[in-house]
Amino acid sequence: DVYGTRRHRFIETALYDLLFGRGRQFASGSSRLMDALVGGWQVSTIFLAQTGPYETPYFSGADPSGTGSGGYRNQRPDWVGNAVPSNQNAADWFNASAFACPGQPVSSGQFKCTIGSNPATDLAPIGRFGNAGVGILEGPGTLNMSMGFTKAFSIYERLKVRLNGSFTNIFNHTNLADPNLNLNSSA
Repeated sequence: DVYGTRRHRFIETALYDLLFGRGRQFASGSSRLMDALVGGWQVSTIFLAQTGPYETPYFSGADPSGTGSGGYRNQRPDWVGNAVPSNQNAADWFNASAFACPGQPVSSGQFKCTIGSNPATDLAPIGRFGNAGVGILEGPGTLNMSMGFTKAFSIYERLKVRLNGSFTNIFNHTNLADPNLNLNSSA
């Protein structure tokens, strides 16, 4: 499986001393009190931008191959149409009707896959696995910026107090979870 493999990934980390306070570019002539308030701050950032992982649609329960692998192992479907909807969103990330149970005709019930499940009522195994490849769908990407501020205060020569504040996803960008790829799931 190719889960976790991504087409593009960019990660940036940075640590920057702000230029405020005594001996710095701005407010260099400030008093001790002012320097204690505005001087010596550091800003840190972590930025992540990546495309979604390659994912594989699957179904469970049936055994169209007749190999005895159905029921407890995920099976691959047949790929029969365009899997990416024209207006991709959280509720409609991929088109489930672009896949069918191997050997089933493409219809409204194309994923009621029971081939090989019950020999008395279901179609006999077709002797092959589905033709949908591994990693043919791309999941949602991630865009995240986290930031932190740090300041160390000297109380005595050997005693310092550090003030930290960190913020995750500061732009409040929605990052979607991976879609449910089980084609015979009601979710």
